[in-house]
Amino acid sequence: MTAISWNRDALVSKAPIAPSERMSPHADQIHNNDDWKSDMQPFYARATFMKMGPLALLYSVLFNSVLRILSYVPFNSLLHINPSTLHPEDCFMIPNSSTPPIAIITGSNTGVGFETAQGLAQRGYHVILACRNRQKGLDAVHKINQHIITSCREEDESKVVGKASFLQPLDLASFASIRSFCNSFSEKYDSLNILVNNAGINSQGDVTEDGLEMCFQSNFVGHFLLTKLLIPSLLNAENTYKNNKYKDEAGRIVNLSSVTHHFAPSNERIHPNDGSSDLSENNGIHDKHFWLGSAMPGVSAATYRESKLASILFTIELNKRYGGGGEKVMGIRSVAVSPGSVSSDIWRNESALTQKIYRMVYLTPQQGSSTSIAGSIGNLPIDAIYLQPYWHPFMRRMHSTIRSFQRSYPLSFPVFEMLGPYIGHSVSVPRLPADGCGGYKSSGQLWDACEGLTAE
Repeated sequence: MTAISWNRDALVSKAPIAPSERMSPHADQIHNNDDWKSDMQPFYARATFMKMGPLALLYSVLFNSVLRILSYVPFNSLLHINPSTLHPEDCFMIPNSSTPPIAIITGSNTGVGFETAQGLAQRGYHVILACRNRQKGLDAVHKINQHIITSCREEDESKVVGKASFLQPLDLASFASIRSFCNSFSEKYDSLNILVNNAGINSQGDVTEDGLEMCFQSNFVGHFLLTKLLIPSLLNAENTYKNNKYKDEAGRIVNLSSVTHHFAPSNERIHPNDGSSDLSENNGIHDKHFWLGSAMPGVSAATYRESKLASILFTIELNKRYGGGGEKVMGIRSVAVSPGSVSSDIWRNESALTQKIYRMVYLTPQQGSSTSIAGSIGNLPIDAIYLQPYWHPFMRRMHSTIRSFQRSYPLSFPVFEMLGPYIGHSVSVPRLPADGCGGYKSSGQLWDACEGLTAE
């Protein structure tokens, strides 16, 4: 096991790319959009999260009950509560060739990841299931391919469909496993159209073989390394639209976040061992020092929530660095998505009663996959960096003419993102660090910390 000391200056990162070299053509537009400058809104404390749970449950039960009573179409249409549709003309085109576009989805043998993999395979993608357990991965591959065969017989045999496959085990809690997986992929494939960083755990306290906190490495640092190693393959990809007025893209990266990102303040370090609060090692901002603390065992009891905020900041930084430039240079597009509150295997360590309650009030894995699929293949609005699946009472002014992404919400009260009327997918404003730049500074600090942690 590699011992890493939690010292702000212990890790030396590479020199950052100059802003003029890494900005995407739309970066300034996003950065200067006042709707996205949410850093004036503080993050909610850990204790507040626990209090909002019952409120979210009450809101969801009452609101959905009212909708069932008043469930005639004109009423729902008036409130814009009908589920969003992902229209074919707003999605990447699948070429009629013997080599379908490639997608990699981590944690895809079960839950939201499995439904995302099956959804993309049905749409014509060759989906590689990246899972820790070989047998579980192979079983999921067989299940997806059998489903595709059956659905083709029932629908249209001429329809272009994809397939699922398993390359080799991928353990995000092991940098060696990640590097081995990427080497194997690069030897076999030239390009990667879609990468969905889906895998995650919600347990804390364990330490990885690399000496990092298990939850933060599995949920984020491992995905950072995986993504960075696959960047050349993503840049080699070409995602095109049927409508030639839309600019073609290189690879697409989807990072799984959640409503818990609203509850990742920088001025609250609760130690996992005794629950005490100690701010002596924290300067109150989401900087490199803060993120190194998230990765170190025994420093934070909020690593799950911090990993979900990190996924959003990672999305911002990927778009800054690899978003392309000019009219002819294709760039990578990245988006963060929240699946919503989903009854899936991530709750497998909870009691049987708790799991039963979750199945009653939470979304199904298939519903939870809607934001991941929309984020993977949809023609995203220019300023979209975060998708979530619930209806909100207040709409944001429209910036998009894309039919599949007409719903857009401002930064909202987190209760509306915990539970509520399911609408498939919508563009929403995430809560970003108070760095004065809409998260731009903190995203760079996060990147520098992870480069040091992964020696990349």
